[in-house]
Amino acid sequence: MLYSLVLSPDAIAVEYYNSISDGLGFEFTDTLDFYFKRILQLPTASSIRYNNVRVKPINTFPYTIHFVISDDNTVIVLRIINTHQKPID
Repeated sequence: MLYSLVLSPDAIAVEYYNSISDGLGFEFTDTLDFYFKRILQLPTASSIRYNNVRVKPINTFPYTIHFVISDDNTVIVLRIINTHQKPID
């Protein structure tokens, strides 16, 4: 089955890694690209955590990719969340 991927406008913010070290933001986006491809190969391999939202952890950065699969086989990435940040109250 073929899947397509759509990113929510709120999904990615890589400026943080660019401010830490030159090229680290590019490494982060390359890692995200790798994980997006893995998700598209088998999106149902990621577990459902809440409200039909699936979560894929990223091994090399402290982030998780939160996405849903629509009826037309579109993977919609809702957010890429930093697991080391304090949640908004």
